[in-house]
Amino acid sequence: MCVCVRVCVCVVMDLLGSVVAANPCPPLPLLVNRTDSKTGRPIDGFGNTHHVLMQAYSHAMQRGNEKANAERMATQTALTEVLMQAFHADGPATAPGAVADPDPLPNPEALYTACTTFTRNYLHAFMPDRPVPDARFAAYDDVSTDSYGGNPIVRASCEHLAGMIYYDEGGTRPFEDVLAPLKRMQFSGVLCKYGEVHRARAAATAVANSVEELD
Repeated sequence: MCVCVRVCVCVVMDLLGSVVAANPCPPLPLLVNRTDSKTGRPIDGFGNTHHVLMQAYSHAMQRGNEKANAERMATQTALTEVLMQAFHADGPATAPGAVADPDPLPNPEALYTACTTFTRNYLHAFMPDRPVPDARFAAYDDVSTDSYGGNPIVRASCEHLAGMIYYDEGGTRPFEDVLAPLKRMQFSGVLCKYGEVHRARAAATAVANSVEELD
């Protein structure tokens, strides 16, 4: 009996991990209150928003409210579409007379703002009858230059993005080879890379749709 329960829990956690991994938004540094292990006093720190999402999905599964889940998914789909608009947007406008970049990247600070807004509202969709959660995130300037080796949230973002790229490439390269260049980027560059990947996905989808129409 215990073995069966343990296996079921592992399967559910793997499923939740897959759902969160498919989320288009990178993990973000969410302000959380923790207890200092030495003093027992509360201290501020930053948690991984994808970990919070896993807990929210877990509670939603336990409630098993099909109507509430359907409404939540509809809301989160709409929020995702808004986020995709931010990822697909062009970068900063060029100066008058300058040659426009044929493939401009989104503004990383604007993307960060879009991602924090998305995450706050995405979490609210799990509990729509309550006020919008007072979710606070690290200031962009405080994390924009952080990298894989210096910030665990940035490391999680790099690994999440590498997973997206690995999937899109059909696993043709070892995961570590996909991850390697992301390890050398600052968080601002990682955010821009998210935009690049999402734009490539949108282009591939458009091509696939046009082919289906021809068929």
